Amino acid sequence: MNGPMPAQTESALRISGSVGANKVMESELLRLVKRSPFHVRVPKPVRQGSMALRYPFDPAIAWVAACYHRSSSRIGIELASSPADRLEPLVADLVPLLAADDRLPRGRTVTFTVEVKGVEDFEAGPLQLRGAVKSAFEQAIQKRGGQAVVQGKDAEWEMLVRRVGTGEDRRTLVILDLGRGPRHMRGQRVAQGPAPMRETLAAQLVLLAKWMPQLEPLVDPTAGSGTIAVEAALLARGIAVRKPDDLPALRWPFFEGFPPQSPPLYPDTRPFILTSDIDEECIAWMIGNLRASGLTGRDLEKTIKVRSMDATELTPEKVAEILPDAPDGRGLFAFNPPYGHRMGGTEGDVLGLYRDLGRTLKRFDGWRAAVIVANEGFKSAFNARPSMVKPTSAAGLRAEFLVFDLGERQGGRSR
Repeated sequence: MNGPMPAQTESALRISGSVGANKVMESELLRLVKRSPFHVRVPKPVRQGSMALRYPFDPAIAWVAACYHRSSSRIGIELASSPADRLEPLVADLVPLLAADDRLPRGRTVTFTVEVKGVEDFEAGPLQLRGAVKSAFEQAIQKRGGQAVVQGKDAEWEMLVRRVGTGEDRRTLVILDLGRGPRHMRGQRVAQGPAPMRETLAAQLVLLAKWMPQLEPLVDPTAGSGTIAVEAALLARGIAVRKPDDLPALRWPFFEGFPPQSPPLYPDTRPFILTSDIDEECIAWMIGNLRASGLTGRDLEKTIKVRSMDATELTPEKVAEILPDAPDGRGLFAFNPPYGHRMGGTEGDVLGLYRDLGRTLKRFDGWRAAVIVANEGFKSAFNARPSMVKPTSAAGLRAEFLVFDLGERQGGRSR
């Protein structure tokens, strides 16, 4: 029988996300690279479970992903892996691999940090494992004639340690973070309510719904702090999540000569978006977050509208009145309704809201509704058959992405 693979240097670009995000992350990267200044082909990735994609490392693809990719949770380059699940063998494997790796700096001081996650089957605890990888990195940089200094914030090198694979292929993987931390921390949400939606999930929702901003408006009738509207507008214009200058890892030698800026990839797109909520307090949150995201300039003031209104007041005529220049005949509702468990409401309250939303949105023949919800009663109360169901998690709860075709004759069949 063949044993586990030995410790080895790795070089894959790793894009990871929430449960079930692989397909949407893959399609988003293809879309971004096609529109980027680079003429490169994106190869088919290797899927690692339902939460991670591995691509042969190409600096152009990595640059695009680190700057623009919105649906992923982390982006990094794999450096080394070991079958070791104990501290001493792991350090013994990592030191020579990292010391011989010419991707690491030589003859200078480098600041770094180490994050450990998903290592429950390792024989030592996360803090001990973190200490071991720190020690291995320090020894490796010393062998390269330099010094590695732990720095908790704004470190040049953000190292991630994960356990990956199954059975005999289970390994401890060391990754260099390219995207400067968790991708949902955009730095653009200045206000939020008690149950904010992660920006990465909002981006996934819009992408899964296949929204076409040139052809259809988008409406979020239960917007809260406006996360879905913000992400939709930023996706429509291809606005970067991070600037190259804010990503220390993009100062690697093989990124030399790459663009110093990350301008919008679709600067001429004018998304038509209505973001509304019945709670007056939410309006200030929405406006603040739109402003912080750069979405309140003169060229957008006619296309992104904020309203305080009851979702049941929506009609095709009302939307056309609020967004008079938007294309008509089709559109997308994208929303994250209250779940009950997380908002303090009763089950009866939220099921009543779902029924009201279902009745209201049936007025919009030819439209679609894309929902992320963590309440098993939603589909029945909404009283529509989804054309897409995709499991995920939200706010620590089991959730689903759902897409519905709206109108009295859903999907071409009488209901």
